[in-house]
Amino acid sequence: MANAAKVVSIATKQTMPAKNPAAVALGRLGGLKGGDARAASMTSERRKEIAQRAAKQRWAKAKSMGVESTADQTVDSLRANRLA
Repeated sequence: MANAAKVVSIATKQTMPAKNPAAVALGRLGGLKGGDARAASMTSERRKEIAQRAAKQRWAKAKSMGVESTADQTVDSLRANRLA
């Protein structure tokens, strides 16, 4: 049981129902083979599209947090070293 759920169950004096071990095993099995099966069923073009979209989203998030690309940081540090 997760820590937060455990704290709530103790505080409210309620018990969480036990998980069905067969269902847990089946869910884990599907999770273990899911990514490989999905990748095998996609074309290389589709995988490339997904990877490019994910990279754009990561960079958009980084830029919104004020992080610039490492290439920009490298150029800036080289310029700073030349000026120093």
